[in-house]
Amino acid sequence: MSNAASQFAFQPLGPTAYFVANAAPPTPLQVIVNEITQGYGQYRIVNNSQYTVFLGVGATATQATARAAVIVAGTAQNTIVLVPGAVEILRLSNNAFFTGLASSPADVYITPGQGL
Repeated sequence: MSNAASQFAFQPLGPTAYFVANAAPPTPLQVIVNEITQGYGQYRIVNNSQYTVFLGVGATATQATARAAVIVAGTAQNTIVLVPGAVEILRLSNNAFFTGLASSPADVYITPGQGL
């Protein structure tokens, strides 16, 4: 049996960040998983709305904003789609920036942590 930290139940390791995704993505928030220089961290991401959120994640605020884009058929994007009511735990680059695009205001919560 593996004892890798990512195999354990999700454990919050910092404060939850909150933003409202909208037709114009808000200023990206940096969510810090830890102060150690690890390559990746886990994030619990909640779309607490009835709207799809096109989540932009990046190593910089500029990159996160560029990735918060509607996906068009036939054109791949570096966007994470959060369906209404989604609760996801994702392994992403450590201490990433987040923002989101939605057709109407959508509450998004991001908790840094470790585990599934």
